[in-house]
Amino acid sequence: MPSLKTAPSVASHGLEVKLQSGGRSGVLMIVFSQVRIPSGKFGLERLFAKTQHSCVFLNDIQSQWYLRAEQDIDRAIDDAIAQENPERVVYYGASMGAYGALMTGLRRQDGEIFAFSPELSLGMAGSQSAAYLECPAPEKADLLALLSGSMKYPVHILFGLFDWIDMTGYLAMQRLPHCEKRFCYGVAGPHALHDQLYSLNIVRQLIKTFQRDISELLSARGLLITPSLADCTKFVGLGQALAENAPMYLPDVSRSLSDNPGYGLLRAEHFALQGKPQRGAELLQEWDIALKDDAVLKTTPKRWRKSFLIRAAELYLSCAERAKAQEALTDCVAQFPIDERMLQLAAELEFVLPETQ
Repeated sequence: MPSLKTAPSVASHGLEVKLQSGGRSGVLMIVFSQVRIPSGKFGLERLFAKTQHSCVFLNDIQSQWYLRAEQDIDRAIDDAIAQENPERVVYYGASMGAYGALMTGLRRQDGEIFAFSPELSLGMAGSQSAAYLECPAPEKADLLALLSGSMKYPVHILFGLFDWIDMTGYLAMQRLPHCEKRFCYGVAGPHALHDQLYSLNIVRQLIKTFQRDISELLSARGLLITPSLADCTKFVGLGQALAENAPMYLPDVSRSLSDNPGYGLLRAEHFALQGKPQRGAELLQEWDIALKDDAVLKTTPKRWRKSFLIRAAELYLSCAERAKAQEALTDCVAQFPIDERMLQLAAELEFVLPETQ
């Protein structure tokens, strides 16, 4: 395993860097942290703690999607390459980290890229980047333009197609011209896709040597899905309309889209806006049952699955169905760890939460 970890160094633009040196695999990992990782910490650092690869960990502690930090990022990578003399460079990240991995890897063209759930267009209403970015992304940060060009090394992008923002990126990728080194995977999961694939041991199989075919790993667990462009468009359209408070209607959809729990979440919000919160809550409870019973759906992260019952309780409370709200919350506590949102609901209901199992 790597023998040396340097103390984190601080560059400009809120970028922190840490080198984990001495890997014996010949691979240098460039690992970009996701959002909300505090100063002195690095996303996915524990995942790579015992790896045979050397690693450069990067963290944008201001959560600005690594924008305007290219010089500092390049300096950290160039210094690591000079010291480690790797045979291969691999860029890696999830969510905000996926954006950093893609932007840097595509710009430098010196290594393979693995990006989990990136936002391809920053600042969309309803997205994480819109909530954090202090100013618009510069034109040179257009990932779709970079992904449309030629590339020297393989680029692997995975999207959780139970999330409408991820679906937006997947849809945009399907419309790009063909490129033999660019691979896009639609996965049966939410935005927290990396967490899901870690729990299923897919991530560990991938990162051990980076020689495994990721599509085979996903297919073996029934996770690869290929929705039609029409379904993608309808899903994204409803998500955008809800995020922008725009007029909307629910079109007729295919069975595959109606079986998408992410679309079910949006439908529940649409019912609530139509003045039918109870119908939305009932739909979310139906989805909770489906998530428990389906072999693939039950592999999704707990914090995402419990959002169905929490939101159901909130919708019941909004229409004064207190008993049903308590029932949904009780069911949630029986399945999942208690969090602040659940405690707040219990306080509003003046309801003592039962002990967790």
